[in-house]
Order: sequence, then C-alpha cells, then structure tokens
Amino acid sequence: MIFVNSMSDLFHEDLPEPYILRVADTMRLARWHTYQVLTKRSERLRDMLRGPLRDVAEERHIWWGVSVKDRKYELPRIADLQSAPAAIRFLSVEPLLEDLGELPLNGISWVIVGGESAVANSCLEPARDML
Repeated sequence: MIFVNSMSDLFHEDLPEPYILRVADTMRLARWHTYQVLTKRSERLRDMLRGPLRDVAEERHIWWGVSVKDRKYELPRIADLQSAPAAIRFLSVEPLLEDLGELPLNGISWVIVGGESAVANSCLEPARDML
C-alpha cells in the first residue's frame, strides 16, 4: 500500500494537470500496488475524476480520499468526494478537532479517525458505548 504525496497534496493548485495525469497513469499501470490518494482540494479532485482522470477513477487499486477535520471548512469535502466517480472513496478524519455529528457516509468505503486532544476522546465517547 502506498500513501501518495503523504507530505504534500497531489491536487494542489500549483501542480500542473499534466503532472497529475502522469502520476495517475503510473498508478494505473502498477496494479500490484494499492494507492491511497488524499487531498484537501476536494473540488479539484472531483472535477478531475469526472474529466481528465475519468479512465483511472474507478480502478479498485486506487483509493481517492479527502481530509475532514471540522464542520465549517472541511465537512463539505465529503459531498465533493461522493459526487466523483470512484471505486474506493475514503475519509481521513484526523486530527479530529470537534464533534462532526453524523457524517453522510453513502458511497464511502473507509474512514480513518484519529485525535490528538481531549476533543477527540469526547467525540468518540458514544462509539465506546457500542462496543
């Protein structure tokens, strides 16, 4: 499993589209790996998966994901991801900065959750009751 651009963002506005297409083509060809592509630029991800990345969007060995840490700025990223064609969609909810309420998880395959404060513990309290 390969976490693509773990210290950067493949969909950053300064990265030219041809570069992103080359990275995606390499991932498409190397089918023996599983790739996790995580971004904070959900609109660009959505638009590219609908357009120039359409041929790799539904490859099952390429997972497409967005970061979600708070309600105001990042919760809308989920809808962008859900409206994009993709075989595997995932959310990275870390660090969990506040109670996000019930998340709309239709079409989401995986959710990664992690916290770094007491906020995360209070948000996860209801989940502990289910165990």
